Amino acid sequence: MSEVIQAALDRLAEIFTITDEVLNDWTGENNLQFPVLLGMIAVKMNWDEKQVREADPLIRFYIRNNPDWYVTRGAHGGIMRSSDKQKKELAKANKEAIKKQMQAIIDAKVAEAVSKLTAENGTPNLSQESE
Repeated sequence: MSEVIQAALDRLAEIFTITDEVLNDWTGENNLQFPVLLGMIAVKMNWDEKQVREADPLIRFYIRNNPDWYVTRGAHGGIMRSSDKQKKELAKANKEAIKKQMQAIIDAKVAEAVSKLTAENGTPNLSQESE
């Protein structure tokens, strides 16, 4: 491999190593925004604005392709740990399962009440007309 290619790869390895350090040191509860991450990396590497702009797409590419981190979109989007994302998905799936169980119970009780009314009155009269 040529020396130029090796030098570029070494520089990228340094950027990615610092990115990992900053991300692993981050202990926030919400998503980490990319501009905040870039600022933290810039301070650690003593970068100026031009260097931050040059490294921005490389850092974003690295994080999006790193299995330890998950990038969310939207107003509150940013970088989160993949383990946190999996916990959120599991909690959401559990919540949906509970909703389906509750709906099945409610439907069964409604069906039971209708069948009870049918048995008592012959035909169900669900209208609330006063005579």
